[in-house]
This record gives sequence, structure tokens and C-alpha cells, in this order.
Amino acid sequence: MRRTSIRDHAWLYPILSLVLAVGILLAFGLTWWHALAVTALLGCPLVVLWGLIFSWSQPEPGSELAPETDGVTIEWIAPFYDRLCTLLGLGRAFRRQILEVAALKAGERVLDAGCGTGVWTRLAAEAVGSSGQVIGFDPGPTMIAIARRNAAREGSRATFELAAVEELPFEDASFDAALLSLVLHHLPAEVKRSGLKEIGRVLRPGGRLIVVDLDQSNSVLSRIVLWPLSHIGSSADTFDGKIPIYLREAGLKPVTVEGQWRKSLTFWRAMKPLSSIASVETPFK
Repeated sequence: MRRTSIRDHAWLYPILSLVLAVGILLAFGLTWWHALAVTALLGCPLVVLWGLIFSWSQPEPGSELAPETDGVTIEWIAPFYDRLCTLLGLGRAFRRQILEVAALKAGERVLDAGCGTGVWTRLAAEAVGSSGQVIGFDPGPTMIAIARRNAAREGSRATFELAAVEELPFEDASFDAALLSLVLHHLPAEVKRSGLKEIGRVLRPGGRLIVVDLDQSNSVLSRIVLWPLSHIGSSADTFDGKIPIYLREAGLKPVTVEGQWRKSLTFWRAMKPLSSIASVETPFK
């Protein structure tokens, strides 16, 4: 299959920007009609802005070849990915909550799946200390290049590899914990399933997977702002509440909800059973 790029959905980003603008104006007390009128005036400049971003932000090709994947890659955003996350409210407090849910311990071996520029990977490396190990992987060469550069600059012990979640280059039962933060909504359903099975394969019995992603939202504002994403094929099933189902299908259970972030993102914890027997559901006698 052809490798999917976020540019295939480029038309959605001006729409997402406009919907976000409407949501912000409504939050400040404007009526629907006033919010739509102001947004219409901003529409043309925003469309032009997104066009410039797409044309200017293409990274230089890395020296390593990107792995084959049927998931979406977001290489174009790599140079300003960290700043964008901060602007979207996914900064220190968000990362701190991930660390609290992950409950990492000294000496653990941790996998950061779809690590991007490796911000959380470096924080996790601090949490497990010198006796532990944290590896981040991503299918984007530019993301990995930035992650390695930042880790070297900060003196972090985190390491990074180019890999796709469908085929991980790690041994069976080799990690105590894994993280999937804002990754699954980029992946088609079949890649979600195969990727979660691969992560389950590399987790040790009793190991845990922490998933942070979009979910069914009770917030009207979140529904408005995220509406364009809910109509992208790879994201639609996350808004339908399918992530816990995919986790259980991969043999990771029990699955528990560990909290939410601003009524838009859900934190799940899924465990790998201590034995294969524990993962087999048996009927009641």
C-alpha cells in the first residue's frame, strides 16, 4: 500500500483552524452569528497561512531511510512540533500527568512508541535513572534526527530508533512499560490492531501500556473544535470509543481509564497478563 502522508488531508487544516477560531470566539461570549462573521473575515488569511506552512516547512531528507508504514507521518511539522504542542496546551503539565499515570520506576526498560521529537522520552529517561533504559521510536527520519539532537544537547540517556509500529525491531518481552501518546488517531484501524499486538509482544508479562488519545468527548467546545478530525478515516474510530476494544483484542487487559486532559484526551492503562492462560477468556460453568 502507498505510504499515507498528512498532506493527503491538507484540506482539513484550514477548516480545523476556522472551527477552532469559532470555538474560541464562542468561549469569549460572542453569539454564533458574530463568531461566524469574524471567522469568515479570518478565513482567507488562514487558508493562505496554511498554504505557506505546507510549502515552507518541508524538512531536508534525513540520511536514514524511513521505514515502510501504512500509518500517517507528520514529518512536515517536525521543525516546530514542540512549539505547536505547547500552544495547544500539551506542555509541562500534560507531560507531568503522563508520567504520573505511567508510574515509572528506577531500573525499568520503557518504550515510547511514536515518540516524535522525544520530549516525553527524555523525561522518562530521567524517571528510570541510570539503571533503566528508555527507547523512543518513530517512522519519521526528521523527527528522530531532532530527538537525537535534543537528547545529545541535554545529555539525556534516552535513545531513538527509526521504526514503524507494525514491525518493531525489539525482542519479545523486553520492556516493562510502553507509551502511545497521541499516535493511534493517526493510524488506520488495521494498523492500530497490528501495532498494539506488536507492542503487546515486546511487553513483559505484567507490563503496562499507557495510551493517551482522543476519545468520545462530553465537552461541547471540544466536539466543535475537533469535528474535522472526527471525519478523517484514521481518527473516526477513536471518537467512537474503539481504543479500549482494540487494546483488549490485542490481549492487553484489564483496560482502565486513568484520567482525562481537558475533557478532550483520555488516559488508558492496559496490562499484559502474567501468563497466556490469564489472557484467555473462559465461559462460566
